[in-house]
Amino acid sequence: MRLRNGCGRLLAITESPRTTRVILSPDEAAELDRLTAAVTEHAEALERARTALGLAAGRIASRYDRGGPAAVAVKVGWSRQHVSTLAAAHRAQAQTADAAEAA
Repeated sequence: MRLRNGCGRLLAITESPRTTRVILSPDEAAELDRLTAAVTEHAEALERARTALGLAAGRIASRYDRGGPAAVAVKVGWSRQHVSTLAAAHRAQAQTADAAEAA
C-alpha cells in the first residue's frame, strides 16, 4: 500500500502484524503500582505546599504598605504582580472575616 504525503511524495506503509500486549510479572506490576502511588502522593503534597506558600506570601506581603510584594516576590521567585494579587486576596479575606466577627 502506498500513500502520498503533503508534498506529493510516495510513502510506503508496511503491513506488519500488531504487537500484542505482554503480561507483566506480579513483581513488575507491583513495582509500577507502588511508584504510581508515590507519584500521586507527592503531587498532592506538592500542591498543598504550593497553596501554603501562596497563602503565606500573600499574608506577609499584605503586612507592608510599600515594598512588601516586591520583597516577597524576590524571595520566592515570583513576579511582583502575582504577589500583589495574593496580598490583595489576603486583605479581602481578612476584611470579610472581620465583618463576619463584627456581625
